[in-house]
Amino acid sequence: MTATARTRLGPTGSRVLVGAVLVGGLGFWVGYVELVAIGLCGLLAVALAVVVPRAGSPMRFHRHHLTRLVQRGATIQVSLEAEADRATPPVKLIDQLAGATVVVDCPQVAPGHPAVMRYRLRALRRGAYRIGPVLEERTDPFGLVTRTVRHDVFDEILVHPVVHSLELSSGGSRMRQARAIIPRFSEDPLADFRSLREYVTGDDARLVHWTSTAKTGTLMVRDHFELRRTARMVILETLDRTITDSKFEEAVEIAASLVCSSLSDDITVIARTRDRAVPGHHGAVRTREEALELFSRVTRTPADHTVPVSGLRMGTDAADQIFVVTGPSSPFLHQMMTQHLLSSRLVVIRVHEQGDRLPRLPVRHVDVTSAEQLLARWHRRRAVRT
Repeated sequence: MTATARTRLGPTGSRVLVGAVLVGGLGFWVGYVELVAIGLCGLLAVALAVVVPRAGSPMRFHRHHLTRLVQRGATIQVSLEAEADRATPPVKLIDQLAGATVVVDCPQVAPGHPAVMRYRLRALRRGAYRIGPVLEERTDPFGLVTRTVRHDVFDEILVHPVVHSLELSSGGSRMRQARAIIPRFSEDPLADFRSLREYVTGDDARLVHWTSTAKTGTLMVRDHFELRRTARMVILETLDRTITDSKFEEAVEIAASLVCSSLSDDITVIARTRDRAVPGHHGAVRTREEALELFSRVTRTPADHTVPVSGLRMGTDAADQIFVVTGPSSPFLHQMMTQHLLSSRLVVIRVHEQGDRLPRLPVRHVDVTSAEQLLARWHRRRAVRT
C-alpha cells in the first residue's frame, strides 16, 4: 500500500492570507510599520503551515468481508480497519466507489489497537470498479491548512445488472424435466440404433448396413439417435451504433435474466457477447456467478472491438434455441437471419426507444423498451398458459 500527500489552504487559512495581504498593503501605503509587521506575520504563519515538512501518515488500512459481486442499486457493507505505528488523533476518512463518496470519522488509534469502521456505499452503476482509494484528511490546530493523504487501498467490485425472474411456475416442474432431455438424430455409430433408411448423398459410409443392402439391392444406412440435454444460447449485441447507452443497460438486464433463469430451470445455456474483451466462454455456463461476472464487465463496443459472427462459433447444433438481445437494427442479426439452420431457432429481443417503429422480422421476435416490459409480457404469457 502506497500513500501520497497533498496540502491545500482551508477556509481559515484563506481568510488569514487575504487579511495579511490587505493589512500589510494598507500599512505600507500609509506608512504604518506595525500593520506591515502584522501582515508579514500572517503571511509567515500561512507559509510555514504549507511548506514545513510533515512526517508521513502512520496509518494503514484494510477492508474486510467485502462482497465482490453486488447487484446494481444495492448497498455495499464495508468494514475498514485502521492500524497505526504510533498514537494518532481522530481523523476524517473518505472512501469512494464509481464517483460515490462516503465520509467516515475515524477515532483515535493506538499501536496494537486497530479501529474498525463500518459504513455503506451505494452501487449506482453496472460495471467493474475499484473501491478506493482511502483519503485521510487532517487539519493543523489553527485550521489554516488541510493535508490529504491518499492511501492506495483498492478492492475490485463487480456491479451486475438487475436479474429478473423468468422461471416457470411450480406446476411446470415436470414439464421442465421432460424438456431438459430430448432425442436427436446422430451420425455417431455408437449412439442408439433407430431404424434403416435409404442412403442419401453425404451419409457416413460407416452407417451402411450391408446385410440389408444385399437383401434389397438398395444401399441402406442405419439411423441413430442420442439423448442430449436441451441447450440454449443467449447472444448480446454490443456494437455501439446499434443501441444507445441507456437501452444497452436494459439489454444487458434481459440477457442476464435469460441466462440465470435458464440455469434455474436446469437448462444448459451458453452466454456470448460481441465484446472482444469479454466474449464469454464457448462452453456452457457453469454457475450463476460466472454469468453475473460476464454481464458485469460487458460494455458497448466500437466496430474494431466487436467480435465478428464467425467468432461466435455457432455450429448447426450449438443450441436448440438462440436468443439474440440487440438494439433496433443490427447487421449481425441480418447475417444470422440469412442462415436457415440458425434462423429457424432464433428468438430476437429488440430493445428500442419509446415511439420507434420497427420493421417486422421473418423470425420470432419481441420488441420492448425495457427489461420490466419484457418481464410483464413474460408473466402475462405464463398466466394465460396455466
